[in-house]
This record gives sequence, C-alpha cells and structure tokens, in this order.
Amino acid sequence: QVSIEVNKQSVKIFEPVTITASVEASGKPVSNEAVVDFELIHPSGKTMGSVNPANNGDGTYSIETSFDAAGIYRIISHVDYGSAHEMPEVEVTVK
Repeated sequence: QVSIEVNKQSVKIFEPVTITASVEASGKPVSNEAVVDFELIHPSGKTMGSVNPANNGDGTYSIETSFDAAGIYRIISHVDYGSAHEMPEVEVTVK
C-alpha cells in the first residue's frame, strides 16, 4: 500500500514544499526493498522529469522542491515492490 502527501496544498512561486510517499506491505513499513520515483507534471500536462526521493529509513520517501510558475502541478509516485507497481498522485497549487 502506498500513500503520497504534501506538507502544503497551496504554495507561492519558489516556496519549498515537501512531498512524501509512505510505503507499507502487510501493515509494516517498507524501507529497503521498494523502488520509489516521483514524476513531476507541469500544469500544461508535460512531464518535467523524475526525481529519486530520499529514503528516510522508516517506510517513507521524500523530496523538497519548489515550482517556478503558477498553476496546478501533479506529482505521481511510482513505487515498485515485488511484483506490484502503484502510482498514487497528489496535486500542489502554485500561486
């Protein structure tokens, strides 16, 4: 099971935001075996690229980033664990 969240749903241009994915299997945190990648999607719909988040060692994986233009950005976490691939996503509004 994978969930993704941001510490702020709405930020100003260049204001830092932290994005965190939590990975669990059978109710326990997965801290070493998961492969996690965050895909950043520009408001235009174009992929801005992927970022490998830091492994926090407790089943969470996070990045801190900021955005340089206003709009609604989507962040999709790609998580591979065993044969499973999950892709939950979250949005950040930049004003």
